[in-house]
Amino acid sequence: MNRQQQIEHFLLAAHRVAVARLKAQPGKAEEVRRQLSRWRRDAGLKRSKVYLDEWDALLGAGPDQLEQVVCAADEHAAVLRSVSPMSILLTQKERAELLRASRTA
Repeated sequence: MNRQQQIEHFLLAAHRVAVARLKAQPGKAEEVRRQLSRWRRDAGLKRSKVYLDEWDALLGAGPDQLEQVVCAADEHAAVLRSVSPMSILLTQKERAELLRASRTA
């Protein structure tokens, strides 16, 4: 597996964990929305506005719809995962474990 595939594997695994957390604790969606708000205030994220808008809509649609779109195997899902506010739902330990698993996959 090349480096890009490892990154994509990691991002998919991380989003599966984050979506599971949202399903178990729906209130966590507000943390993700706050992250989106912070990013919108940042000057350098103007090119990603369309994706931030989509993330906002997906959060409003609920965790099942979010999972269907973001954990899909298509290119659009991969792009969404690369500009995702969901990382705030994972601990450093979880990130490290997923990254290690991606490197050995």
